[in-house]
Amino acid sequence: MRNPKKSRERDADDSSSINRLPDEIILQILNKIIDLRSLCFCYLLSKRFSSIVLEVDAVSFTAPFKDPNIPNKNPVGDISQSRPCHPKLSAHGFLRKFTGVKSLYIELPFSDHRVVQNRCLFKWRVKFGSRVESFVFLSPNYVCDNDGIYQIGKVDEENELISIAQHINKKRDISYRCLNDVIAWHKMLMNIVKDLPMLEEVSITDSGRKGRLSLSGEKLNEVKEWVHSASEAEINSRKGSFIGTETCIPVLKLPVSGYVMKGIFCALFEREDIQGRNDFLKNSEDGFEDKEEAAYTEAVKDVLEKEIMQTEMLNALGL
Repeated sequence: MRNPKKSRERDADDSSSINRLPDEIILQILNKIIDLRSLCFCYLLSKRFSSIVLEVDAVSFTAPFKDPNIPNKNPVGDISQSRPCHPKLSAHGFLRKFTGVKSLYIELPFSDHRVVQNRCLFKWRVKFGSRVESFVFLSPNYVCDNDGIYQIGKVDEENELISIAQHINKKRDISYRCLNDVIAWHKMLMNIVKDLPMLEEVSITDSGRKGRLSLSGEKLNEVKEWVHSASEAEINSRKGSFIGTETCIPVLKLPVSGYVMKGIFCALFEREDIQGRNDFLKNSEDGFEDKEEAAYTEAVKDVLEKEIMQTEMLNALGL
């Protein structure tokens, strides 16, 4: 009887068309794949492929959403078990092998499934370097155009009856959960930068594309300099304390994007030692990518400007 294992080994070592290709051509092909799971399958093909795969320029990894009501038969960490004789590879363990990768994109689910299941509209932005400095969360009930046509969200009579306090409490809870996720992802990002020294750009986003942590250029170089001088304990223990402020606005007209937002809840969290320094939210760096996200950027700027003006007025009155 033919031994399947020996047959696969012969197939990998024979003079097939793909094995006759030079390494440079195979690398060009692999550079088109980028998906970490697919690259893992290629890595397990043969010794030759295992060395070529690790030379790719870009890698993308999307972790599937894990529904707590469904048994997890294929954990995120188990990238591949296609070779029974091969040790089980974890996503993080496999990713660390790509020491020459230049571009990395990671998409992760929220740690709490309720953030996704509540269907609440929101976006978040974060200012960070070697630590998370500020985090802003903005959530409208509805978004419509100037003619009153709802573009995002649906008018629900039942939801209209929910008290304002209930809406605010729900959104406040989501903002806390998002902040906790961002702090955890930031730690992950710092360790990635340390493990992959050739990175030129890296981005971590959530599965709903509500916001992202991204590094490139001078900002990435500054973080690289810090992580390579810091101890592992320093990298993993930079939580800090945050001061939170909230603002609620019934209606906000956005002349640039042409949208109108209704029932806005905005929460700003700043580290205690830098409270009040939120100018980064007024520039376009790490801005949102499409028209809807641009509307959120405009809304964040408008809300914070109003908040700053109100604070300055109260300070002037001595209140």
